[in-house]
Amino acid sequence: MARRPEDGGSTCHSKRDGLICSAMVLFPRGALILAPMVGITNRAFRTLIHELGEADWYMTEMASAEALLSGGRNEAIYLDPSPCPDRTSVQFTAKSPETLAAACKALCKLPDERRPAGIDINMGCAAPHIKGTSRGAALLDNPALARAMVEAARANWPGLLSAKIRVSTKGGEDGTLRFAQEIAAGGLDFLTVHSRFDTQKLRRRVNHSFTARLAAELDIPVVANGDISNSSDCHAVLSSGPIYAAMIGRAAVRQPWIFGALRDELSRDRTTRHPLKPNNGHDLLAIGTRYIDLVEALLPPEWQRETCRRVFSYFAEKVSFAHYLKFSLINAPSLEEMRRTLIQYFNEVPTDRIV
Repeated sequence: MARRPEDGGSTCHSKRDGLICSAMVLFPRGALILAPMVGITNRAFRTLIHELGEADWYMTEMASAEALLSGGRNEAIYLDPSPCPDRTSVQFTAKSPETLAAACKALCKLPDERRPAGIDINMGCAAPHIKGTSRGAALLDNPALARAMVEAARANWPGLLSAKIRVSTKGGEDGTLRFAQEIAAGGLDFLTVHSRFDTQKLRRRVNHSFTARLAAELDIPVVANGDISNSSDCHAVLSSGPIYAAMIGRAAVRQPWIFGALRDELSRDRTTRHPLKPNNGHDLLAIGTRYIDLVEALLPPEWQRETCRRVFSYFAEKVSFAHYLKFSLINAPSLEEMRRTLIQYFNEVPTDRIV
């Protein structure tokens, strides 16, 4: 259960026999978490994931503390924790501890059904318009400001508090370890690590050995993120010992059923590892059209086409004529045309429909 505002104090973390025990983390060791992805992990996509197998925890796409405080017209959409408020963290980017604290206070005032269980602080986004304003990955090289951010959030948010980081290009692994220790001491309940340098984007494989090293050094749970797309990847990360949980991003857009399928796969014979292969098959046409329905029902009209374009750019990757289908969906002028495109494609290539 999350702390109440009147409880005060800090979270107690301890290590017993090398395993981290947290009083605050609301998901179990070995949990599978949906990563925050801009333009993708809104309520519509999270609902699709939930219907197809459920993640143990969900992250929203990145929201701006400043935009929330200035009354941005779509901030309620960014902050919407449905369909699982008790298993969802809102991810914030902020320019100062003061604005982050005010955003945390604003979330505390929301009614229960609209209040998320957690807040995650973005300290890894390297997009120029984010990093250039001292937010996101810029914090990796400013540990004093980053800790002040954590402390400000902790003082004003009674629920789960986390941060997501990359590896600092300037500080390297040793500098990033010191950075992680600093922000953990500020009051985090867990930390997610995408072990690529902040300048790498998605180039090269992620270095989960650094995540394991960091997890062994910190007294809070550490979650691994990056290049986790099948049971082999997932098992390799979770069997490392100190890593607490796994966060999945792009693979969940390609295979929205991945969380339930991975749980089934990992619960079977652990001596056999192979790429994710669902037993019962999944109907890509039904999933694609259901997603469009959710977007239409749950998101404002000005978001609908763009979020579908982002999702379908991954979702269509594994069909036989992926380039054709992706191009057709991305350039469709309306949601209805996207539906017609999906129906036409799978009518013409029925062998691609069930995976």
